[in-house]
Amino acid sequence: MKRIAAQSVKELKHFQRDRLTVALSVLMPLATLWLFGAALTFDPDNVALAVEDLDRTPASRAYIDAFAASNEFELTPVSNAGRLETMLDEGSASAALSIPPGFERRLLRGQPASAQLLLDGTDGNTALVLRQEAQAITQAFLTTRGGAPAPPLRVAIRYWHNPGLADRVFFGTGALGIVLIFFPALLGATSAAREHELGAAIQVYSSNLSAQEWTLGKALPYIGIGLAQFVLCFLLGSVFFSYRVPSDPTPLLAGTLLYIAAGVFFGMWLGHETKSQSVSTQVVQLGLFIVSMLLSGFLTPVENAPLQLRWISYLVPATYYIDLVRGSILRDGGWAAGWLPVLYLAALAAAAWLANLYRVRKMRFED
Repeated sequence: MKRIAAQSVKELKHFQRDRLTVALSVLMPLATLWLFGAALTFDPDNVALAVEDLDRTPASRAYIDAFAASNEFELTPVSNAGRLETMLDEGSASAALSIPPGFERRLLRGQPASAQLLLDGTDGNTALVLRQEAQAITQAFLTTRGGAPAPPLRVAIRYWHNPGLADRVFFGTGALGIVLIFFPALLGATSAAREHELGAAIQVYSSNLSAQEWTLGKALPYIGIGLAQFVLCFLLGSVFFSYRVPSDPTPLLAGTLLYIAAGVFFGMWLGHETKSQSVSTQVVQLGLFIVSMLLSGFLTPVENAPLQLRWISYLVPATYYIDLVRGSILRDGGWAAGWLPVLYLAALAAAAWLANLYRVRKMRFED
């Protein structure tokens, strides 16, 4: 028993010497609990609603105002014919409301009036919630006009991109972003940390390699592995998650390359900072993985996250890649929907690359 106790005391002393591990063991569970409790919500908020009012009467404006008063929608007036479908395809709107001519006239005559609501069905849960919200708004609008449901107002609802509202389509496309940020980052982190644990990093200084050459030489194999993972995952997704090759695959391919590079460079930077495979693995697993899963739009829209957490989403590469994947595979939006996510991914990959260069150059004075 004394030997067991002595071994336990020894391990505890080793644990206490590693301040980073101590901090992670205390802070990561608290941060994880806070993220799960604060970030997970299925109530839609700030939903972009494109509105086409072809009637332009007090009744149509009152109906539109009813959507604005719900505080669930952010309205964008549309005047060009066919622009509603384009905004849904580009992802700039999650819902679109079209009010046809004669809307007020039919209500005043006691005849059935109609309006059309198009909902982006890529997120089936949000689409169902928005459908219920639209029905409640319509009923409230009719009540304010006479306290009775007659004359009836029929809202024709269509689901865009995912008519069956299949959850596997929504989560299957998002899972591609989680997988491709986790494993390449993990490979990059353990590779860089291994150099420090084995003392091999010092060999870099005796060679004629520059910091750029050494960093890129270490990263390229793992970027290649990440691209191979993308191909395998895409083939699997084509069978089980209704992946389809977009008509213009170049935004998806460019974004995938930048996304994997950002993950590898970020993982390598973590490995250089921690100089420990076990610690860098924990940071990637508990930090990058969980943050990407909760705050990237994989489970719920980014707009649903509390404002104090939402800024973190804009620093997470998965936020832009998941948007790019869904815009390319589900909406087939091409560069019109993908240029902005690709631009953000390029900026994040460049930032991770520069952080690596700075850390490698700094090691000359530390190791």
